[in-house]
Amino acid sequence: METVILKTESYLFQNSNGEFRANPFYELSSDEWIIYENGQPTYLLDFNKRTTPLIQDLTKRLDNGEKLDEVIQELGRFLGRQWATDNNIEGAEIPNSQEVETVSVTLLDNLADMFMDVYFVATNSIDANILLDEEKFIAAFVTDISGQGFESGYAENQEDLIQMLTLVFKQSISLTELVSNGDRYVYDLTKFRKSCITVEELDLEYEQWIQESKRVNTMNRYGMIMSAVSYIKKNSDKEHFVLITEKRKHW
Repeated sequence: METVILKTESYLFQNSNGEFRANPFYELSSDEWIIYENGQPTYLLDFNKRTTPLIQDLTKRLDNGEKLDEVIQELGRFLGRQWATDNNIEGAEIPNSQEVETVSVTLLDNLADMFMDVYFVATNSIDANILLDEEKFIAAFVTDISGQGFESGYAENQEDLIQMLTLVFKQSISLTELVSNGDRYVYDLTKFRKSCITVEELDLEYEQWIQESKRVNTMNRYGMIMSAVSYIKKNSDKEHFVLITEKRKHW
């Protein structure tokens, strides 16, 4: 990941609560876009980097008629323009109050910079050769005649994953790695399975968890966690319950 230092301007504003300084950071140009994460400018999306996996994937989606702001929102982030629109600065700008600010952002090359794929897997046997190989894994679990299957989702990073698992299993989580190949990691969650939250409890506790974890609330995130909980409950009779994480370069 490459860090890019950008210069912008902040301004003083006045409202009923007094003065405050804000940075209305939007896109830089038609090819360079700022992406906000948790209310802060965090990433730089540069369409001039045409050979990178992420830009290639995004270009295909945009050529198919999708909108960039909607594609980015699928990942739980927001373009600077969209974030500013949804979070209008309420207050009067104080004249001649601008100051030059420097902002450190991450230049995005692939999806691995933004999130990891997560797979919940209930199984009666653990075969590392299958769990670590994407093609073998898909063949074994998508077409599994016993109906095991798997449930997929995503996490922004390891910290975000732990926070999500803490909500799901109602306790502090320490991941125990079973096996890995450098790209794909398998963890044993069997001992936590019995403490899995219920769907009713999730409905009651989700909003508070979002506030405490300071995460952006999206229907994608809620639906993902709900699906994971339903999968865990449905497959409680399986001998093992594992978690697979993988950093993905392409959409």
